[in-house]
Amino acid sequence: MPVFLGRALICLVSMLFLGFGLGMSVHKGTSILWSLGFLGTLGLVVFLMARWQVRPLSEPLGQLLGGTRPRSIEELPRAWSALERENDDLKERAAREDRLLPGIMARLEEGVLLFGPSGNLEQFNPAAQRHLGLGAPLAKGMGVGEVFRDQVGQDAIQQAFRGTSCEWRLARAGRTLRVRAIPFAPLGSVSGVLLTLDDVTNQEALETTRQKFISNVSHELKTPVTAIRIAAENLQEERLEESAQASAQSIMRSVDRLTLLLGDLSELSRIESGALHLAPVCFDLAGFLESLMRDLQPRAAACEVELALKVDAPEGTKLLADPLRLHQVLENLLSNALKFSPVGGQVELAVRVNSQGQVWEVRDQGPGIPEAEQGRIFERFYRAQAAKAKPGTGLGLAIVKHLCRLMGGEVAVESRPSEGATFRVILPPQPEATPQDPAGPPSR
Repeated sequence: MPVFLGRALICLVSMLFLGFGLGMSVHKGTSILWSLGFLGTLGLVVFLMARWQVRPLSEPLGQLLGGTRPRSIEELPRAWSALERENDDLKERAAREDRLLPGIMARLEEGVLLFGPSGNLEQFNPAAQRHLGLGAPLAKGMGVGEVFRDQVGQDAIQQAFRGTSCEWRLARAGRTLRVRAIPFAPLGSVSGVLLTLDDVTNQEALETTRQKFISNVSHELKTPVTAIRIAAENLQEERLEESAQASAQSIMRSVDRLTLLLGDLSELSRIESGALHLAPVCFDLAGFLESLMRDLQPRAAACEVELALKVDAPEGTKLLADPLRLHQVLENLLSNALKFSPVGGQVELAVRVNSQGQVWEVRDQGPGIPEAEQGRIFERFYRAQAAKAKPGTGLGLAIVKHLCRLMGGEVAVESRPSEGATFRVILPPQPEATPQDPAGPPSR
């Protein structure tokens, strides 16, 4: 509106001036001064009209040309030529990318499929056809049910259409495929689902062989270890010289460590192979914590470390979980915290239960864990530098990680050198507990 009023005012003044001058010229005749004013006013009006005509074109052209806006009609051809060159460059770049993409897709060892918003197959590469089997040829326009006939795959893809990534295993043509479904949202909203197919047959076979080997070794070694223990106990009962008695005690300590290692190996093998199943029951949180603290109090006294408990949960809270496995997770974390805490230090177990889930935190005052090692402490047999001087198998935290995943949760660590460590176990929210579920802490 201000621009319009300004232009109207200029035109009105110009017309009044011209009209007044014309009237004066009729009565008194033309003059040089009036002629110059007339020509100047006419030139101003023409200039302003031309500028007003260029501006509607110059502003969008300036935006397209990166801020270089034409200021006159003479500059419009140059701006238009620059715009055409920019358009040709964009077309050439798009054509080059269109030629490059099929070549990349064809050379990928990983299968790729793209389902459009209508649920039909829009793109796929040769690797996807090889992984899914040549006996069931793929074609553009096929529906999800035609490509994946199993219900698990169809449900996973529908979940990806709703915006959640997922992964599952698929047996096809004698091979084991790992399939990932990723929501495809180039413009912000989900407009399709991108699937990747990896052949993990060899990895699965190696993992199965490893699990069987560990399971068989741990089982076969239990018998000779038991025999060594019995022989060492018999030696300790005999009247031996002091050096022989010390050797018998050394044998017993080694047998204890070997027994602990075999137990952890057997437990980890059961978890990784899927042979371990949870047995969730409804139990009282207060009773569970009392049993846990009672079991760990002798160990804390032996380490001369204070064991503290902090609970943030409504009174009478009941949990629906496997109490034995939850007890195992917390016992492993608390045992590690007690082992690495200094004499006179404190280990705290903090529990928080609400509608968002469960959080169990174990805090110690030990030497801490360097940031470079925090990503590996949950690996099998990995031991941090500070832990190598302490007895242990290096499997406790790996068992904790797998048990947490089995319970639908996760475990993480926060630590700084010389400032202790905090292990945090996060478990999902509690479902509604039924009254008929048995209650009570786990028996030890």
